[in-house]
Amino acid sequence: MKKLVLIDGNAIIHRAYHALPKTMITRRGEQTNAVYGFTTTLIKVLENLHPEYIAASFDLAGPTFRHKDYADYKATRVKADQELYDQIPRVKELTKKMNIPIYEQEGFEADDCIGTVVEKLKDKEIEIYVVSGDKDIFQLINGKVKVYSLRKGLSQMQIVDHQTIESEYNLQPADFIDLKALAGDASDNIPGVPGIGPKTATDLIQKFDTLEGLYENLDSENIKPRIRELLKAHKDQAFMSQKLATIRRDVPIEFSLEECKWGEYDRSKLRAFFEELGFVSLLRRFDISGDKSEIQNLNIETNSKSQIEKKDQQLKLL
Repeated sequence: MKKLVLIDGNAIIHRAYHALPKTMITRRGEQTNAVYGFTTTLIKVLENLHPEYIAASFDLAGPTFRHKDYADYKATRVKADQELYDQIPRVKELTKKMNIPIYEQEGFEADDCIGTVVEKLKDKEIEIYVVSGDKDIFQLINGKVKVYSLRKGLSQMQIVDHQTIESEYNLQPADFIDLKALAGDASDNIPGVPGIGPKTATDLIQKFDTLEGLYENLDSENIKPRIRELLKAHKDQAFMSQKLATIRRDVPIEFSLEECKWGEYDRSKLRAFFEELGFVSLLRRFDISGDKSEIQNLNIETNSKSQIEKKDQQLKLL
């Protein structure tokens, strides 16, 4: 089958920003570590997967439907550095100059747009790879959908499929929704059921398959009395958490697979962009012929080149 790559933009930007030195600065003082990390990740994906189609999605500023359902959604998350946010428009600029379409929608997260694309293609003979460092996306995995997962900074990538989920987590992909419904998620401030952690939640899901199945069998002898009382007391919260954890697949976006066809872009515009950011050697060594990427020995030129090269070697980015 032909391949479609879906880029979880914000997940990669955050990984890149924290993995690479903040001393990556242009001569004009613009920080570029997230842009550089995003670019090298994109290159590795193209080099390793050789997709026929590619698209990206990003979170938009402002509240989503989840904030409307639960005002404290992500309320405990520490605001990222402004230097990270300042690089998001640059990453989008790069994406557009490479002729990669961006799908995003006000009131929804990038995951929801990606889930919607997956849903729109469910009857198509196409293999989908979602590039992300977020386990939330695991719930989308099926026979045709895999996750190209960033495991350690930007240096390790792993293809996660249905078999990986079963062997590593002893769960099914959809179980990651109910895992959060029960155990919660501190990073997103999803409450779950107080007093139930990931281990107990996993055990309950393995025994009762779904959150609904669990609540239909609360009198089962397989549930400890203390756990039973917690589940009864926080039933509404559990189902609200389930809703918050579920990736939507009905975002009102106009998706065109043909628009995502990979291969052609304006080299002169991309060259000007790399020159502006000091990535002079990047474009010179970046060549794409037909459907095959020919990428070798990429580097970056900035006023802190030695530190960047040292960090690159540590992370084995290239």
